[in-house]
Amino acid sequence: MRDAETLAVEADLAAAERAGLRLALIGRALVLAPVAGWYAWYGVPVGNYVGLAAVSAFMTLGFVHLFLLLTGREEEWHRYLFLALDVIGLGLLVVLTPLSQSAEDIPRILVFRAYGVYYLFLILAVAALSLSPRLVLFSGAAVVAMLWAVFLWITSPMTRKLTWSDIPPDADRDTFVRTLLDPDFIGIGNRVEESAVILAAAALLAVAVHRARNVVRARARAERQRRRAQDIFGQYVPTEVAAAILANQSALTPQSKEASILFCDLEGFTRISEQKPPVAVIQLLNEFFDAATEIVGQHRGVVVSFVGDAIVAAFNAPLELRDHADAAVHAGRGLLTLAERRRFAGETLQLRIGIATGPVASGSVGGTRRQTWTVYGDTVNLAQRLEGLNKELGTRLLASEETAARARGTPLREVGSVVVRGREQVVKVFTAEV
Repeated sequence: MRDAETLAVEADLAAAERAGLRLALIGRALVLAPVAGWYAWYGVPVGNYVGLAAVSAFMTLGFVHLFLLLTGREEEWHRYLFLALDVIGLGLLVVLTPLSQSAEDIPRILVFRAYGVYYLFLILAVAALSLSPRLVLFSGAAVVAMLWAVFLWITSPMTRKLTWSDIPPDADRDTFVRTLLDPDFIGIGNRVEESAVILAAAALLAVAVHRARNVVRARARAERQRRRAQDIFGQYVPTEVAAAILANQSALTPQSKEASILFCDLEGFTRISEQKPPVAVIQLLNEFFDAATEIVGQHRGVVVSFVGDAIVAAFNAPLELRDHADAAVHAGRGLLTLAERRRFAGETLQLRIGIATGPVASGSVGGTRRQTWTVYGDTVNLAQRLEGLNKELGTRLLASEETAARARGTPLREVGSVVVRGREQVVKVFTAEV
């Protein structure tokens, strides 16, 4: 039993088949239109109505098939039916169309010499555009069957039949010419060669179409996997951000670069979780995380992780962002405004935010079966420490000195120099008004 993804890919492939068949039918009509015009202009005045009627019938069949295809009523067996009708029509055209309007009793066997079989390859080409190997093979078999049916129909009434075996091995030039130009020369060997070439061409086209189907199938599967990954990743970052990350395969590889890290925590979450049932707490976090992720994404940031009730977001990792310090500060102010103006699961939230700028190590980590993308480094630790210092300083957002130096587009006010746990030297901290 095939899984849902395989069925979806096969549905995409079926759509590609219909698109190819539609193109083939339109191309078929474009080819037949000038032929019909030629018969109307040149054939009708001399009494050749059969050719015009045949071409008109072919065009009508094509339009009927195209109508069924465009209206969604076309079934797979229709393709074989219409192709068979095309082949039968060509056979009848060879049998019934007069070779000359002025001279009668011209041996019809001469039609194979006058026109050859190259027109029959157009049927193979039309079948190939449908991206169906079976239809291509069917077209080759149908064309060969029609070729021999017409050949036998024409040659059966003949009382005298000459073939290549009637030419003696030591025949001179005159004997060759006389035999080959004899109206009773039917050339069975030529029909065998033509059949072999047509069947070989159909087989090669079927192989080519099969390979093309595999390419289309692989690309459809890859596209679906890409969209699925984008949808999953898009739960944490906006769609355009996810697309940019997925388009650059090296974005998630381990690397070291300068970035701005935002650490956001909910104040008093322990009290809220004690007063609400677990389901309500999860609902509150989901509502807040959804809204917060959207704000971070609006400023080209990426939510790295949710740690309990906290959010860790990175700017300039993994996406390139020149003004990452400004973006992080704007995102922090946007989160504070969000908390002021909106209630989540009936609760008004208070946020504490820390922002630090500096070198960051980022990349995918984990075992062979499961990995996650994260950020490491002293800058990440500093952002978390600054978030906690808000409680002591009575602020809502604290940014490091490096962030303030780089965030030229956002006014930041210096709060003072503080001692940060894990650091020997004091650190200047800045805040931003909402």
